[in-house]
Amino acid sequence: MNRKITGILSVLALSAMTFAQAPAAPAEQSAPAAATEPAAAAPAAAPVEAAAPAPDAAPAETPAESAAPVAVRGADAAAPAEQPVAPAVTAAEPVEEPAVVVAPKAVRGADKESSDAAVQRFREAKAVYYETVYTNEDGVPVRTVYVAQKDSKDTVTMDKLMGLYPMKFKIGAHGTVAAYQMAGNDWDSDRYGGMAWKVGVMSLIPLNEYTMGIKLGVLYEQAKASESYSINNTPVNFEFKQKKIDIPVMFTFKAASSRVYFDLGVEMSVPLYDKLKISYTDSKDNKVSSRTNLMDDYRSSLDWSFLFGFSIMANQYVSLDIGADLGMSDLYDGHLKYTNLNLSASSFNVGLTVYPF
Repeated sequence: MNRKITGILSVLALSAMTFAQAPAAPAEQSAPAAATEPAAAAPAAAPVEAAAPAPDAAPAETPAESAAPVAVRGADAAAPAEQPVAPAVTAAEPVEEPAVVVAPKAVRGADKESSDAAVQRFREAKAVYYETVYTNEDGVPVRTVYVAQKDSKDTVTMDKLMGLYPMKFKIGAHGTVAAYQMAGNDWDSDRYGGMAWKVGVMSLIPLNEYTMGIKLGVLYEQAKASESYSINNTPVNFEFKQKKIDIPVMFTFKAASSRVYFDLGVEMSVPLYDKLKISYTDSKDNKVSSRTNLMDDYRSSLDWSFLFGFSIMANQYVSLDIGADLGMSDLYDGHLKYTNLNLSASSFNVGLTVYPF
């Protein structure tokens, strides 16, 4: 009877020591650990046959996992090793993948730290990047588009993606050729026709982001107009040569998604040179000609014209300009022999503006 009690107490003591050596291990790992413990771990006072019931107390099934960690094996009871317990993961539960931030080509291949910093800079700049993530039913991949604030080889702007054309400040060289005409206000007034050309500087100043702006310019103009009339049955040729400085001021507007600008405004002209040449052949077949400097006594100090037309931006650097100038003031004061100087000038212009900036 005493041996049975002593054996039961020995088994209980051995089990208590086994649990004390690995308190954090799962229950199924404690039994193999106890089986690998040397017999010396039992109290010296216990009889040898008292250890026999220990295998009967172990679980019948041994799990497929390995026994206790190597760090725990062979450790003495006074210093048990701590084994962290990993949380159980159920295979049926889906694991959410983290969102992938796609960086542009400039940062691909860089280390993670620099890539994260670059992506943060793109986010602060409000830049958006789109990557190919699926294909169409016919197997053609979706086109990859990178969107940034400035247009470059690998990116497009948000305005371009949306089909918008912003109105930006520009300054460039302007040149036109024109059909030039001088005529009076009456239907039977004298008329002189010819050609004119202009060169100078033109600027575009936006008033808002897409639709309204102002065009200002300083242009040098040179014009020539002539006509022949019969006086006393003698053909007489009249030829005007003019030079002046033009200052156009136009209000321009367009649709947000259009490249066509409509212009409306006025032009002030300062005359620099104006001469009239009169020539004819007399009855004796002698050529007679005379020149009159109209700037001395006849030319007005300023000319005013009404401007209207449109321009088409072929790209951000070149503009095709088409317009008309309608004279609103008389060019001359007074009356010259054989010539009615009650004249105003008009022209139809076609030209180009090149914006290098």
